[in-house]
Amino acid sequence: MSQEPQKISTSARRSIVCRMFLYICLTLTLVGSIAGTLLYSIQFEREIEREHQEMMRITNTFKPAIAHALWQYDKQQLRLLVAGLQGDPGVSYVRAVDTTNFSTEAGTRPYHSHVTRIPVYYDELLVGDLSVAYFNGSPWLKALENASPYIGSIFLLLLVLAGALVLVLHQIVTRRITKLARAVNSRIEHGILTPVDISPSRSMDDVDQLMVAFRELNEQLIKELERNKLAQHQLSKANTELEDRVEERTEHLSETIAQLNQTVDELNTTQSQLIEAEKQSALGGMIAGIGHEIETPLGLCLTMESCLRNDVQAVIAEHPELAKTEEWSRVSESLELLRENLRRATSLMKSFKSVSAGHINDDNDWIYIHKTISDLLRSLSPMLRNHPYEIRVNCPEDICIQASPTAITQVLTNLITNSLKHGFSGRAEGLVVITVEEDSDNLIMDYQDDGIGLSREAAKKIFEPMFTTCRSDGGTGLGMHLVYNIIKQRMKGEISIEPSDTGVHFRMVMPISKAQRRDKGRQAIY
Repeated sequence: MSQEPQKISTSARRSIVCRMFLYICLTLTLVGSIAGTLLYSIQFEREIEREHQEMMRITNTFKPAIAHALWQYDKQQLRLLVAGLQGDPGVSYVRAVDTTNFSTEAGTRPYHSHVTRIPVYYDELLVGDLSVAYFNGSPWLKALENASPYIGSIFLLLLVLAGALVLVLHQIVTRRITKLARAVNSRIEHGILTPVDISPSRSMDDVDQLMVAFRELNEQLIKELERNKLAQHQLSKANTELEDRVEERTEHLSETIAQLNQTVDELNTTQSQLIEAEKQSALGGMIAGIGHEIETPLGLCLTMESCLRNDVQAVIAEHPELAKTEEWSRVSESLELLRENLRRATSLMKSFKSVSAGHINDDNDWIYIHKTISDLLRSLSPMLRNHPYEIRVNCPEDICIQASPTAITQVLTNLITNSLKHGFSGRAEGLVVITVEEDSDNLIMDYQDDGIGLSREAAKKIFEPMFTTCRSDGGTGLGMHLVYNIIKQRMKGEISIEPSDTGVHFRMVMPISKAQRRDKGRQAIY
Protein backbone atom coordinates (compact mmCIF):
# COMPACT_ATOMS: atom_id res chain seq x y z
CA MET A 1 0.00 0.00 0.00
CA SER A 2 2.92 2.29 0.70
CA GLN A 3 4.38 2.01 -2.80
CA GLU A 4 1.15 2.37 -4.75
CA PRO A 5 0.89 6.20 -4.67
CA GLN A 6 4.51 6.56 -5.94
CA LYS A 7 3.77 4.14 -8.78
CA ILE A 8 0.67 6.03 -9.69
CA SER A 9 2.56 9.33 -9.70
CA THR A 10 5.38 8.03 -11.88
CA SER A 11 2.99 6.40 -14.29
CA ALA A 12 0.95 9.57 -14.57
CA ARG A 13 4.04 11.68 -15.22
CA ARG A 14 5.32 9.37 -17.93
CA SER A 15 1.88 9.06 -19.42
CA ILE A 16 1.47 12.83 -19.72
CA VAL A 17 4.91 13.33 -21.29
CA CYS A 18 4.47 10.45 -23.69
CA ARG A 19 1.02 11.59 -24.70
CA MET A 20 2.18 15.16 -25.22
CA PHE A 21 5.11 13.96 -27.33
CA LEU A 22 2.81 11.62 -29.28
CA TYR A 23 0.19 14.30 -29.93
CA ILE A 24 2.82 16.86 -30.97
CA CYS A 25 4.55 14.34 -33.23
CA LEU A 26 1.24 13.37 -34.82
CA THR A 27 0.33 17.01 -35.38
CA LEU A 28 3.71 17.92 -36.82
CA THR A 29 3.71 14.72 -38.93
CA LEU A 30 0.38 15.77 -40.37
CA VAL A 31 1.74 19.24 -41.12
CA GLY A 32 4.91 17.75 -42.60
CA SER A 33 2.88 15.32 -44.69
CA ILE A 34 0.81 18.15 -46.12
CA ALA A 35 3.93 20.22 -46.84
CA GLY A 36 5.73 17.22 -48.38
CA THR A 37 2.69 16.43 -50.53
CA LEU A 38 2.56 20.01 -51.81
CA LEU A 39 6.30 20.00 -52.49
CA TYR A 40 6.06 16.65 -54.28
CA SER A 41 3.11 17.93 -56.38
CA ILE A 42 5.13 20.98 -57.43
CA GLN A 43 8.11 18.81 -58.38
CA PHE A 44 5.86 16.43 -60.30
CA GLU A 45 4.29 19.29 -62.28
CA ARG A 46 7.74 20.66 -63.05
CA GLU A 47 8.94 17.25 -64.24
CA ILE A 48 5.90 16.87 -66.51
CA GLU A 49 6.46 20.35 -67.91
CA ARG A 50 10.20 19.67 -68.44
CA GLU A 51 9.43 16.44 -70.27
CA HIS A 52 6.89 18.21 -72.47
CA GLN A 53 9.37 21.04 -73.26
CA GLU A 54 12.09 18.52 -74.11
CA MET A 55 9.76 16.64 -76.46
CA MET A 56 8.66 19.89 -78.13
CA ARG A 57 12.29 20.99 -78.54
CA ILE A 58 13.18 17.75 -80.28
CA THR A 59 10.04 17.77 -82.39
CA ASN A 60 10.44 21.41 -83.47
CA THR A 61 13.95 20.59 -84.73
CA PHE A 62 12.60 18.02 -87.20
CA LYS A 63 9.20 19.49 -87.92
CA PRO A 64 10.18 21.90 -90.78
CA ALA A 65 12.05 19.18 -92.65
CA ILE A 66 9.19 16.72 -92.14
CA ALA A 67 6.71 19.35 -93.41
CA HIS A 68 8.81 19.87 -96.54
CA ALA A 69 9.05 16.11 -97.16
CA LEU A 70 5.27 15.74 -96.78
CA TRP A 71 4.68 18.62 -99.17
CA GLN A 72 7.06 17.17 -101.74
CA TYR A 73 5.79 13.57 -101.19
CA ASP A 74 9.44 12.60 -100.66
CA LYS A 75 8.96 9.28 -98.95
CA GLN A 76 12.68 8.46 -98.78
CA GLN A 77 13.47 11.77 -97.11
CA LEU A 78 10.49 11.34 -94.77
CA ARG A 79 11.73 7.92 -93.64
CA LEU A 80 15.17 9.30 -92.89
CA LEU A 81 13.72 12.18 -90.88
CA VAL A 82 11.35 9.92 -88.93
CA ALA A 83 14.17 7.45 -88.20
CA GLY A 84 16.43 10.27 -87.08
CA LEU A 85 13.71 11.65 -84.76
CA GLN A 86 13.01 8.18 -83.34
CA GLY A 87 16.72 7.71 -82.62
CA ASP A 88 16.72 10.64 -80.18
CA PRO A 89 16.93 9.52 -76.48
CA GLY A 90 13.47 9.35 -74.94
CA VAL A 91 11.58 9.03 -78.27
CA SER A 92 10.23 5.49 -78.67
CA TYR A 93 7.79 5.93 -81.54
CA VAL A 94 7.32 8.43 -84.45
CA ARG A 95 4.67 8.48 -87.19
CA ALA A 96 4.21 11.15 -89.86
CA VAL A 97 1.09 11.21 -92.04
CA ASP A 98 -0.27 13.77 -94.53
CA THR A 99 -3.89 14.62 -95.24
CA THR A 100 -4.07 12.00 -98.01
CA ASN A 101 -2.93 9.18 -95.75
CA PHE A 102 0.64 9.28 -97.10
CA SER A 103 2.59 8.20 -93.98
CA THR A 104 5.65 6.52 -92.51
CA GLU A 105 6.58 5.44 -88.96
CA ALA A 106 9.49 4.23 -86.88
CA GLY A 107 9.54 2.33 -83.58
CA THR A 108 6.73 0.45 -81.79
CA ARG A 109 3.58 2.30 -80.93
CA PRO A 110 3.01 2.15 -77.12
CA TYR A 111 -0.48 1.34 -75.94
CA HIS A 112 -0.71 4.12 -73.39
CA SER A 113 -1.42 7.83 -73.28
CA HIS A 114 2.13 9.14 -73.96
CA VAL A 115 1.60 9.56 -77.78
CA THR A 116 1.33 13.24 -78.67
CA ARG A 117 -0.16 14.40 -82.00
CA ILE A 118 1.38 17.60 -83.42
CA PRO A 119 -0.10 19.34 -86.53
CA VAL A 120 2.46 19.98 -89.33
CA TYR A 121 2.19 23.21 -91.43
CA TYR A 122 4.05 24.16 -94.63
CA ASP A 123 3.83 27.87 -95.35
CA GLU A 124 0.88 28.11 -92.99
CA LEU A 125 -0.90 25.29 -94.83
CA LEU A 126 -1.77 22.10 -92.89
CA VAL A 127 -0.08 19.23 -94.69
CA GLY A 128 -0.45 16.47 -92.02
CA ASP A 129 0.35 15.62 -88.40
CA LEU A 130 3.21 14.12 -86.47
CA SER A 131 2.64 11.49 -83.67
CA VAL A 132 5.48 11.24 -81.14
CA ALA A 133 5.74 8.93 -78.05
CA TYR A 134 8.25 10.41 -75.62
CA PHE A 135 9.19 8.69 -72.32
CA ASN A 136 12.48 9.48 -70.57
CA GLY A 137 11.88 7.83 -67.16
CA SER A 138 8.90 7.94 -64.75
CA PRO A 139 8.04 11.52 -63.74
CA TRP A 140 6.78 10.14 -60.37
CA LEU A 141 10.15 8.74 -59.49
CA LYS A 142 12.04 11.80 -60.72
CA ALA A 143 9.76 14.09 -58.76
CA LEU A 144 10.18 11.91 -55.64
CA GLU A 145 13.97 11.87 -56.13
CA ASN A 146 14.09 15.65 -56.43
CA ALA A 147 11.71 16.28 -53.49
CA SER A 148 13.15 13.71 -51.06
CA PRO A 149 15.94 15.93 -49.63
CA TYR A 150 13.50 18.74 -48.97
CA ILE A 151 10.88 16.41 -47.42
CA GLY A 152 13.53 14.75 -45.21
CA SER A 153 14.73 18.14 -44.06
CA ILE A 154 11.15 19.18 -43.20
CA PHE A 155 10.47 16.05 -41.13
CA LEU A 156 13.80 16.31 -39.33
CA LEU A 157 13.07 19.94 -38.49
CA LEU A 158 9.58 19.05 -37.25
CA LEU A 159 10.97 16.23 -35.09
CA VAL A 160 13.46 18.57 -33.48
CA LEU A 161 10.67 21.09 -32.93
CA ALA A 162 8.50 18.40 -31.29
CA GLY A 163 11.30 17.42 -28.91
CA ALA A 164 11.90 21.03 -28.01
CA LEU A 165 8.18 21.62 -27.34
CA VAL A 166 7.93 18.53 -25.15
CA LEU A 167 11.02 19.57 -23.19
CA VAL A 168 9.65 23.07 -22.65
CA LEU A 169 6.23 21.74 -21.56
CA HIS A 170 7.90 19.29 -19.20
CA GLN A 171 9.97 22.02 -17.58
CA ILE A 172 7.05 24.44 -17.31
CA VAL A 173 4.10 22.13 -16.51
CA THR A 174 4.67 18.43 -15.88
CA ARG A 175 7.71 18.74 -13.61
CA ARG A 176 5.85 21.05 -11.25
CA ILE A 177 2.70 18.90 -11.31
CA THR A 178 4.83 15.80 -10.56
CA LYS A 179 6.34 17.59 -7.57
CA LEU A 180 2.83 18.34 -6.29
CA ALA A 181 1.71 14.72 -6.84
CA ARG A 182 4.72 13.34 -4.95
CA ALA A 183 4.00 15.60 -1.99
CA VAL A 184 0.36 14.43 -1.92
CA ASN A 185 1.32 10.75 -2.24
CA SER A 186 3.86 11.08 0.56
CA ARG A 187 1.17 12.35 2.94
CA ILE A 188 -1.24 9.63 1.83
CA GLU A 189 1.44 6.96 2.36
CA HIS A 190 2.35 8.09 5.89
CA GLY A 191 -1.14 9.27 6.93
CA ILE A 192 -0.03 12.85 7.44
CA LEU A 193 -2.92 15.32 7.82
CA THR A 194 -0.96 18.52 7.26
CA PRO A 195 -1.35 20.93 4.32
CA VAL A 196 0.85 20.26 1.31
CA ASP A 197 3.98 22.43 1.31
CA ILE A 198 3.81 24.28 -2.02
CA SER A 199 6.10 27.10 -3.11
CA PRO A 200 4.73 28.78 -6.23
CA SER A 201 7.06 30.71 -8.51
CA ARG A 202 7.10 34.48 -8.86
CA SER A 203 5.39 34.41 -12.23
CA MET A 204 2.13 33.07 -10.72
CA ASP A 205 1.14 31.44 -13.96
CA ASP A 206 -1.75 28.96 -14.42
CA VAL A 207 0.14 26.07 -12.79
CA ASP A 208 1.04 28.25 -9.78
CA GLN A 209 -2.59 29.28 -9.40
CA LEU A 210 -3.62 25.59 -9.58
CA MET A 211 -1.11 24.70 -6.86
CA VAL A 212 -2.28 27.54 -4.59
CA ALA A 213 -5.94 26.57 -5.11
CA PHE A 214 -5.08 22.93 -4.34
CA ARG A 215 -3.35 23.96 -1.11
CA GLU A 216 -6.39 25.98 -0.01
CA LEU A 217 -8.66 23.05 -0.85
CA ASN A 218 -6.35 20.72 1.07
CA GLU A 219 -6.54 22.92 4.15
CA GLN A 220 -10.35 23.08 3.96
CA LEU A 221 -10.59 19.30 3.56
CA ILE A 222 -8.35 18.74 6.60
CA LYS A 223 -10.51 21.05 8.72
CA GLU A 224 -13.68 19.36 7.46
CA LEU A 225 -12.18 15.92 8.21
CA GLU A 226 -11.37 16.96 11.76
CA ARG A 227 -14.92 18.24 12.25
CA ASN A 228 -16.32 14.99 10.80
CA LYS A 229 -14.16 12.90 13.13
CA LEU A 230 -15.43 14.86 16.12
CA ALA A 231 -19.03 14.56 14.95
CA GLN A 232 -18.55 10.84 14.23
CA HIS A 233 -17.18 10.29 17.72
CA GLN A 234 -20.15 12.07 19.28
CA LEU A 235 -22.56 10.19 17.01
CA SER A 236 -20.96 6.85 17.87
CA LYS A 237 -21.32 7.59 21.55
CA ALA A 238 -24.98 8.58 21.08
CA ASN A 239 -25.62 5.46 18.98
CA THR A 240 -24.14 3.25 21.65
CA GLU A 241 -26.42 4.77 24.29
CA LEU A 242 -29.40 4.55 21.95
CA GLU A 243 -28.67 0.91 21.08
CA ASP A 244 -28.54 0.03 24.77
CA ARG A 245 -31.91 1.70 25.30
CA VAL A 246 -33.43 0.10 22.22
CA GLU A 247 -32.11 -3.32 23.20
CA GLU A 248 -33.55 -2.97 26.69
CA ARG A 249 -36.95 -1.80 25.43
CA THR A 250 -36.94 -4.41 22.65
CA GLU A 251 -36.40 -7.13 25.21
CA HIS A 252 -39.37 -5.93 27.26
CA LEU A 253 -41.44 -5.52 24.13
CA SER A 254 -40.54 -9.02 22.89
CA GLU A 255 -41.65 -10.53 26.17
CA THR A 256 -44.91 -8.59 26.00
CA ILE A 257 -45.49 -9.59 22.36
CA ALA A 258 -44.77 -13.24 23.17
CA GLN A 259 -47.33 -13.16 25.95
CA LEU A 260 -49.86 -11.42 23.73
CA ASN A 261 -49.27 -13.92 20.89
CA GLN A 262 -49.75 -16.81 23.29
CA THR A 263 -52.97 -15.23 24.54
CA VAL A 264 -54.18 -14.56 21.00
CA ASP A 265 -53.40 -18.15 19.96
CA GLU A 266 -55.35 -19.45 22.92
CA LEU A 267 -58.25 -17.12 22.13
CA ASN A 268 -58.18 -18.10 18.45
CA THR A 269 -58.15 -21.78 19.35
CA THR A 270 -61.01 -21.31 21.78
CA GLN A 271 -62.98 -19.18 19.32
CA SER A 272 -62.40 -21.65 16.49
CA GLN A 273 -63.52 -24.49 18.72
CA LEU A 274 -66.59 -22.55 19.84
CA ILE A 275 -67.51 -21.62 16.25
CA GLU A 276 -67.00 -25.19 15.06
CA ALA A 277 -68.98 -26.54 18.00
CA GLU A 278 -71.74 -24.00 17.29
CA LYS A 279 -71.82 -25.03 13.64
CA GLN A 280 -71.97 -28.71 14.53
CA SER A 281 -74.59 -28.05 17.17
CA ALA A 282 -76.73 -26.01 14.78
CA LEU A 283 -76.37 -28.59 12.01
CA GLY A 284 -77.05 -31.43 14.44
CA GLY A 285 -80.10 -29.61 15.79
CA MET A 286 -81.39 -28.99 12.28
CA ILE A 287 -80.91 -32.62 11.28
CA ALA A 288 -82.47 -33.80 14.55
CA GLY A 289 -85.43 -31.50 13.95
CA ILE A 290 -85.79 -32.72 10.38
CA GLY A 291 -85.48 -36.30 11.60
CA HIS A 292 -88.09 -35.73 14.26
CA GLU A 293 -90.50 -33.89 12.00
CA ILE A 294 -90.00 -35.89 8.78
CA GLU A 295 -88.65 -39.31 9.60
CA THR A 296 -91.49 -40.25 11.96
CA PRO A 297 -94.34 -39.55 9.50
CA LEU A 298 -92.17 -40.86 6.69
CA GLY A 299 -91.64 -44.13 8.55
CA LEU A 300 -95.37 -44.30 9.30
CA CYS A 301 -96.14 -43.78 5.61
CA LEU A 302 -93.73 -46.59 4.69
CA THR A 303 -95.43 -48.87 7.23
CA MET A 304 -98.89 -48.00 5.98
CA GLU A 305 -97.78 -48.49 2.37
CA SER A 306 -96.47 -51.94 3.26
CA CYS A 307 -99.69 -52.85 5.10
CA LEU A 308 -101.81 -51.51 2.27
CA ARG A 309 -99.78 -53.48 -0.27
CA ASN A 310 -100.25 -56.66 1.82
CA ASP A 311 -104.03 -56.06 2.04
CA VAL A 312 -104.23 -55.48 -1.70
CA GLN A 313 -102.33 -58.67 -2.38
CA ALA A 314 -104.71 -60.55 -0.03
CA VAL A 315 -107.72 -59.17 -1.94
CA ILE A 316 -106.19 -60.20 -5.24
CA ALA A 317 -105.56 -63.66 -3.84
CA GLU A 318 -109.28 -64.03 -2.95
CA HIS A 319 -110.63 -62.36 -6.09
CA PRO A 320 -108.24 -62.92 -9.01
CA GLU A 321 -110.73 -61.54 -11.51
CA LEU A 322 -110.26 -58.02 -10.07
CA ALA A 323 -106.65 -57.88 -11.31
CA LYS A 324 -107.90 -57.54 -14.87
CA THR A 325 -110.16 -54.53 -14.24
CA GLU A 326 -109.22 -50.91 -15.08
CA GLU A 327 -109.89 -49.75 -11.52
CA TRP A 328 -107.47 -52.31 -10.17
CA SER A 329 -104.75 -51.14 -12.63
CA ARG A 330 -105.07 -47.57 -11.36
CA VAL A 331 -104.82 -48.84 -7.76
CA SER A 332 -101.64 -50.81 -8.58
CA GLU A 333 -100.13 -47.83 -10.38
CA SER A 334 -100.92 -45.57 -7.45
CA LEU A 335 -99.28 -47.99 -5.03
CA GLU A 336 -96.11 -48.12 -7.21
CA LEU A 337 -95.95 -44.32 -7.39
CA LEU A 338 -96.46 -44.09 -3.63
CA ARG A 339 -93.70 -46.63 -2.98
CA GLU A 340 -91.23 -44.97 -5.37
CA ASN A 341 -91.75 -41.48 -3.94
CA LEU A 342 -91.44 -42.75 -0.37
CA ARG A 343 -88.11 -44.35 -1.30
CA ARG A 344 -86.95 -41.08 -2.92
CA ALA A 345 -87.92 -39.19 0.23
CA THR A 346 -85.96 -41.66 2.35
CA SER A 347 -82.90 -41.32 0.07
CA LEU A 348 -83.18 -37.53 0.19
CA MET A 349 -83.25 -37.66 3.97
CA LYS A 350 -80.03 -39.70 3.97
CA SER A 351 -78.44 -37.11 1.69
CA PHE A 352 -79.41 -34.35 4.14
CA LYS A 353 -77.69 -36.25 6.93
CA SER A 354 -74.52 -36.77 4.86
CA VAL A 355 -74.04 -32.97 4.55
CA SER A 356 -73.18 -32.79 8.24
CA ALA A 357 -69.41 -32.57 8.90
CA GLY A 358 -69.86 -34.82 11.88
CA HIS A 359 -69.94 -37.80 9.56
CA ILE A 360 -66.26 -37.26 8.71
CA ASN A 361 -63.80 -39.15 10.91
CA ASP A 362 -60.93 -37.60 12.81
CA ASP A 363 -58.18 -36.01 10.66
CA ASN A 364 -55.14 -36.35 12.93
CA ASP A 365 -53.52 -39.15 10.93
CA TRP A 366 -51.29 -38.72 7.89
CA ILE A 367 -52.58 -40.57 4.84
CA TYR A 368 -51.06 -41.36 1.43
CA ILE A 369 -53.22 -39.80 -1.29
CA HIS A 370 -52.26 -42.41 -3.89
CA LYS A 371 -53.34 -45.30 -1.61
CA THR A 372 -56.59 -43.53 -0.67
CA ILE A 373 -57.51 -43.01 -4.33
CA SER A 374 -56.58 -46.59 -5.20
CA ASP A 375 -58.79 -47.92 -2.37
CA LEU A 376 -61.66 -45.72 -3.57
CA LEU A 377 -61.38 -46.96 -7.16
CA ARG A 378 -61.40 -50.57 -5.96
CA SER A 379 -64.57 -49.89 -4.00
CA LEU A 380 -66.15 -48.25 -7.08
CA SER A 381 -65.13 -51.06 -9.42
CA PRO A 382 -68.61 -52.71 -9.36
CA MET A 383 -70.15 -49.44 -10.51
CA LEU A 384 -67.49 -48.92 -13.19
CA ARG A 385 -67.47 -52.51 -14.40
CA ASN A 386 -70.51 -52.05 -16.65
CA HIS A 387 -69.20 -48.82 -18.24
CA PRO A 388 -66.28 -48.54 -20.74
CA TYR A 389 -64.90 -45.49 -18.93
CA GLU A 390 -61.25 -44.95 -17.94
CA ILE A 391 -60.04 -43.30 -14.73
CA ARG A 392 -56.39 -42.27 -14.92
CA VAL A 393 -54.49 -41.21 -11.75
CA ASN A 394 -51.29 -39.10 -11.86
CA CYS A 395 -50.14 -39.02 -8.24
CA PRO A 396 -46.72 -39.76 -6.71
CA GLU A 397 -46.94 -42.49 -4.10
CA ASP A 398 -45.09 -40.47 -1.44
CA ILE A 399 -47.48 -37.49 -1.22
CA CYS A 400 -49.08 -37.34 2.25
CA ILE A 401 -51.72 -35.13 3.85
CA GLN A 402 -52.99 -34.92 7.41
CA ALA A 403 -56.67 -35.50 6.78
CA SER A 404 -59.50 -37.95 7.10
CA PRO A 405 -59.59 -40.46 4.23
CA THR A 406 -63.39 -40.25 4.43
CA ALA A 407 -63.28 -36.59 3.40
CA ILE A 408 -61.11 -37.29 0.34
CA THR A 409 -63.22 -40.32 -0.54
CA GLN A 410 -66.50 -38.37 -0.33
CA VAL A 411 -65.12 -35.59 -2.53
CA LEU A 412 -63.84 -37.91 -5.27
CA THR A 413 -66.90 -40.18 -5.07
CA ASN A 414 -69.26 -37.28 -5.75
CA LEU A 415 -67.07 -35.96 -8.59
CA ILE A 416 -66.77 -39.37 -10.26
CA THR A 417 -70.52 -39.99 -9.84
CA ASN A 418 -71.30 -36.63 -11.48
CA SER A 419 -68.98 -37.45 -14.41
CA LEU A 420 -70.64 -40.85 -14.96
CA LYS A 421 -74.17 -39.57 -14.53
CA HIS A 422 -73.98 -36.12 -16.17
CA GLY A 423 -70.68 -35.70 -18.07
CA PHE A 424 -70.77 -39.03 -19.93
CA SER A 425 -74.53 -39.16 -20.40
CA GLY A 426 -75.37 -40.81 -23.72
CA ARG A 427 -71.68 -41.53 -24.49
CA ALA A 428 -70.07 -44.91 -25.02
CA GLU A 429 -66.68 -43.87 -23.63
CA GLY A 430 -65.09 -41.27 -21.40
CA LEU A 431 -61.87 -40.36 -19.59
CA VAL A 432 -61.34 -39.03 -16.05
CA VAL A 433 -57.88 -37.74 -15.06
CA ILE A 434 -57.00 -37.13 -11.39
CA THR A 435 -53.70 -35.25 -10.93
CA VAL A 436 -52.18 -34.63 -7.47
CA GLU A 437 -49.05 -32.59 -6.73
CA GLU A 438 -47.46 -30.55 -3.93
CA ASP A 439 -46.86 -26.79 -4.04
CA SER A 440 -45.09 -25.37 -0.99
CA ASP A 441 -47.40 -26.14 1.99
CA ASN A 442 -50.46 -26.97 -0.11
CA LEU A 443 -51.75 -30.04 -1.91
CA ILE A 444 -53.20 -29.40 -5.36
CA MET A 445 -55.70 -31.85 -6.80
CA ASP A 446 -56.95 -31.45 -10.37
CA TYR A 447 -60.02 -33.39 -11.48
CA GLN A 448 -60.75 -33.41 -15.23
CA ASP A 449 -63.09 -35.30 -17.53
CA ASP A 450 -63.76 -35.09 -21.27
CA GLY A 451 -67.53 -35.08 -20.93
CA ILE A 452 -70.12 -32.60 -22.15
CA GLY A 453 -68.97 -29.95 -19.68
CA LEU A 454 -71.02 -27.30 -17.85
CA SER A 455 -73.14 -24.48 -19.17
CA ARG A 456 -72.44 -20.95 -17.97
CA GLU A 457 -75.43 -20.99 -15.63
CA ALA A 458 -74.52 -24.42 -14.23
CA ALA A 459 -70.94 -23.32 -13.61
CA LYS A 460 -72.21 -20.38 -11.52
CA LYS A 461 -74.69 -22.40 -9.44
CA ILE A 462 -73.03 -25.83 -9.22
CA PHE A 463 -71.99 -25.43 -5.56
CA GLU A 464 -75.39 -24.13 -4.39
CA PRO A 465 -77.47 -26.60 -2.35
CA MET A 466 -80.39 -28.26 -4.11
CA PHE A 467 -79.14 -27.20 -7.57
CA THR A 468 -79.19 -30.03 -10.12
CA THR A 469 -79.64 -30.38 -13.87
CA CYS A 470 -81.15 -33.88 -13.58
CA ARG A 471 -83.87 -33.48 -10.99
CA SER A 472 -86.23 -35.54 -13.15
CA ASP A 473 -83.74 -38.43 -12.97
CA GLY A 474 -83.55 -38.39 -9.18
CA GLY A 475 -80.79 -35.79 -8.65
CA THR A 476 -80.92 -34.06 -5.25
CA GLY A 477 -78.41 -31.22 -5.87
CA LEU A 478 -76.48 -32.00 -2.63
CA GLY A 479 -73.41 -33.80 -4.00
CA MET A 480 -71.36 -30.77 -5.15
CA HIS A 481 -72.56 -28.79 -2.14
CA LEU A 482 -71.14 -31.54 0.06
CA VAL A 483 -67.85 -31.37 -1.91
CA TYR A 484 -67.77 -27.58 -1.44
CA ASN A 485 -68.40 -27.85 2.33
CA ILE A 486 -65.70 -30.49 2.80
CA ILE A 487 -63.05 -28.51 0.87
CA LYS A 488 -63.98 -25.08 2.28
CA GLN A 489 -65.11 -25.82 5.83
CA ARG A 490 -63.36 -29.06 6.79
CA MET A 491 -60.14 -28.79 4.77
CA LYS A 492 -59.92 -24.95 4.85
CA GLY A 493 -59.04 -25.04 1.16
CA GLU A 494 -60.25 -23.61 -2.14
CA ILE A 495 -62.16 -25.21 -5.01
CA SER A 496 -62.64 -23.57 -8.40
CA ILE A 497 -63.72 -24.40 -11.94
CA GLU A 498 -60.83 -23.91 -14.38
CA PRO A 499 -61.28 -23.14 -18.12
CA SER A 500 -61.21 -26.29 -20.23
CA ASP A 501 -61.62 -27.02 -23.94
CA THR A 502 -63.56 -30.24 -23.26
CA GLY A 503 -65.44 -31.51 -20.24
CA VAL A 504 -64.99 -29.98 -16.80
CA HIS A 505 -61.89 -29.14 -14.76
CA PHE A 506 -62.03 -28.73 -10.96
CA ARG A 507 -58.97 -27.51 -9.05
CA MET A 508 -58.79 -28.08 -5.29
CA VAL A 509 -56.06 -26.52 -3.14
CA MET A 510 -55.83 -27.73 0.48
CA PRO A 511 -53.32 -27.13 3.29
CA ILE A 512 -51.30 -30.28 3.93
CA SER A 513 -51.21 -30.22 7.74
CA LYS A 514 -53.98 -29.78 10.25
CA ALA A 515 -52.03 -26.99 11.97
CA GLN A 516 -51.99 -24.98 8.75
CA ARG A 517 -55.75 -25.43 8.38
CA ARG A 518 -56.23 -24.30 11.97
CA ASP A 519 -54.10 -21.19 11.41
CA LYS A 520 -55.99 -20.43 8.19
CA GLY A 521 -59.27 -20.76 10.08
CA ARG A 522 -58.05 -18.27 12.68
CA GLN A 523 -57.03 -15.78 10.01
CA ALA A 524 -60.45 -16.14 8.40
CA ILE A 525 -62.14 -15.33 11.72
CA TYR A 526 -60.11 -12.15 12.19
